[in-house]
Amino acid sequence: MILVNGDSKDVIPADDRGLAYGDGLFETIQIERGRPVLWKRHMQRLQAACEVLGMGRIDSDILLRECLSISLDQERGVVKIIITRGSGGRGYRPDSEWQPRRILSFHAWPDFPETNVSKGIRLFLCSTPVSSNARLAGLKTLCRLEQVLATMEWDESQYSEGLMLDDKGQVIEGTRSNIFLVKDGVLITPVLEASGIKGIMRDVIVELAHEAGITVQERNIDRKELLDADEIFVSNSIIKLWPVREYQEKDYNSRMITGRIMQLLEQHLSDYE
Repeated sequence: MILVNGDSKDVIPADDRGLAYGDGLFETIQIERGRPVLWKRHMQRLQAACEVLGMGRIDSDILLRECLSISLDQERGVVKIIITRGSGGRGYRPDSEWQPRRILSFHAWPDFPETNVSKGIRLFLCSTPVSSNARLAGLKTLCRLEQVLATMEWDESQYSEGLMLDDKGQVIEGTRSNIFLVKDGVLITPVLEASGIKGIMRDVIVELAHEAGITVQERNIDRKELLDADEIFVSNSIIKLWPVREYQEKDYNSRMITGRIMQLLEQHLSDYE
């Protein structure tokens, strides 16, 4: 089911600025037993991003009502929320009286292999780089061409996720996930000041690790550090956490910290909003 500004339809005007320029934002939210998981955090990130793009305030109450309506009676699934700057003529400058357009869609739960969790995944090194732009860093804008190109690089039967670097060779993220590595008991994740998306699950994992007494570092990570790491895992709001069992022909057999984080997510994720 799809709602466009609250109406049940699956079309938008051809002059929508999200289509023309990627002028908008999105959130992807897990639905569990008919309720959105980590709703408040998704709305806080969406609102912060709208402010950066000069799109004003969102009405989270309307979005919640519409989210619940399209996921009614659904035990599990995914809701995608898109906010665009609405319709506009040719040219980059928005019309002075532009009106936002909200698009909500419900999707079946992805059929991920159970082994992604139990045995871990193979991680592919993408050649497509992530652009650096401090003003847009951390935001889930509609322009995802870099990720589209990166996901076309590998065979899905062989790899489950791809690693993306910036133009300096620094580790940034997966095509659809944040990345963590563990070295000597320290949990490390890239600082995302110039590029990448600050995932909701990334924040939850960092908070849970701090509370559990696990040392956490957010810093620049050179690609070579991954080969020296004891453990690697990726995360997002849908998959939660996938351990990496192989990267660049190196096997990662340790799960000491990764397993602890998985337990913490299982025990305490429902405490977070």
